[in-house]
Amino acid sequence: MFTPLARRLRFGALALTLATLLGACATDSPTEPRNAGRALARTNSTTEEPGTGLWSRIVRGETGPGSLYELYVPTNWNGDAVVIAHGYKAPTLPVAITDESNMYAMRDLLGAQGFAVAYSSYSINGFAVKDGAQRTHQLRGLLASHLAGAPARTYLLGYSLGGGIVVSLAEQYPAQYAGALSVCGMNGGSRVQTQYLGHVRALADVFFPGKLPGNVEGVPSDFSFNDPAQIGPVIQSNPVGLFVIASTKETPLPWINTGGDFTNPQSLEFRTLAGSLFGALSFHARGINDITDIVNSPNIFDNSGTTYSPGTLVNPQLAGAVSAYLGLANATVKRYTLAPQAEQYLARHFTPSGRLDIPLLTLHNRWDPAVPNFHNDTLAARIQAAGSAANLKQEVFDNFGHCAIPPSRTMASFSRLVEWAQTR
Repeated sequence: MFTPLARRLRFGALALTLATLLGACATDSPTEPRNAGRALARTNSTTEEPGTGLWSRIVRGETGPGSLYELYVPTNWNGDAVVIAHGYKAPTLPVAITDESNMYAMRDLLGAQGFAVAYSSYSINGFAVKDGAQRTHQLRGLLASHLAGAPARTYLLGYSLGGGIVVSLAEQYPAQYAGALSVCGMNGGSRVQTQYLGHVRALADVFFPGKLPGNVEGVPSDFSFNDPAQIGPVIQSNPVGLFVIASTKETPLPWINTGGDFTNPQSLEFRTLAGSLFGALSFHARGINDITDIVNSPNIFDNSGTTYSPGTLVNPQLAGAVSAYLGLANATVKRYTLAPQAEQYLARHFTPSGRLDIPLLTLHNRWDPAVPNFHNDTLAARIQAAGSAANLKQEVFDNFGHCAIPPSRTMASFSRLVEWAQTR
């Protein structure tokens, strides 16, 4: 079955279709120095300017060490505010406020409803969970200092890595926030994410040997894996490896199943399978060197005791291949052991405790190739165990992609959060 399958696969149009599917995923810039994403210390300063259109005032400022912030006050301010936490930005990029995940469009939708809005660049790019939480939490005080009075209610809104940040802030500071919306968020915690990406990379090294520089612990500093065209030769070297990874419990690649031919590279099934493998490997390559620098250890992943086992099979006909391939993987995969300091850091920044005293709403693509929707299952289980299930609602948007959710759909979820928070 599998030798003919390998001959049948053709990858000519795969790059274009993956680029469309993965359009919301961030890009990297390998030409920048690795420390570009660490902000230089700046003198704290603030500028205020008259607003236009929706906004009566716009305040731009800096807070040490080197983070930038912007505050927007609408003409018809309703007395409430929203602080936004952005997602992961490549550490090779300069620290700056940029439009992430349609953040500017969402800002304007919020302003049209009368909400003041604030967001920060953070002091660093990369795996900025700790710094992002600190800088985002500062915004509430900055808003109070620039408004006629403190907001009656302050809501949290976060995307991707920023989604994890707002979950952590909602748990830690329930008296200071009225509710939180996490969009495509890393809601299950940092270790859920690093374990998933690590398992995908570890199995990729078994099934596609020599096709990817580096390993689970790091990649060459000049290696960039941001072009969807790069995944074609990897998969073509062993197409069955793609299907086996997707069929493994530890690496359940999200994919759309309409009943089509999953072996046809033009099918939605194959394209989303390949897109999810690319998404996981790309996010791993983009972030692994940075996170090991921050944690001060290359050992942020653990499969020392893992027996890779079948999960939900892409197709029942793959049962024999999955069993054989996972036998090979368990015998030959490189084993890694999580360093104690890495375990402690990732637990603090962050692992959801599940103790939740304010409304939290999550909104996630059903098929997210970078931060899979199973993050929300982990979060829900923790919240249920902590007895806080009444404070969690979860919504799923039927689309493939990371943060591939229209601002209008996000605004609808935010409106439901506000109604929920105000009628408790």
